[in-house]
Amino acid sequence: MAALAYRYTPDLFDTVADVREAPLRSAASLGERRFTAWRGRSGRRYVASVFSVDDSHALGFTDAVLLAVSADRRVIAARDSGPFGVEAALGRWQRSIMQAGACEIHVHLLAEDGVSRRAALLDLMPEAG
Repeated sequence: MAALAYRYTPDLFDTVADVREAPLRSAASLGERRFTAWRGRSGRRYVASVFSVDDSHALGFTDAVLLAVSADRRVIAARDSGPFGVEAALGRWQRSIMQAGACEIHVHLLAEDGVSRRAALLDLMPEAG
């Protein structure tokens, strides 16, 4: 099955809440931000590991939700890494998000299956602007 990338469609959600970062309080005392959490438009919380945008380890996870995050803490792109972590496609995605202004990649690993990853992607997807 191919990796998926989605575009936000406003009519998918009844509420128009913003996707926002809600850093983990338990990790706040760490000198380096390694973990964070995001609230989707649904209000659901998604815990993620934080990587620099140029850190290739972020692209090595399979079956993960990848969020490209800008310096002003906005999700600017999101995708499913796919079951095989297709390196060429993920490398192109990494280059494109760097050009779009991403400074970090947040990796959500707790979605258990393809349906859960798709729901997370749709919940966290940046609004088309």
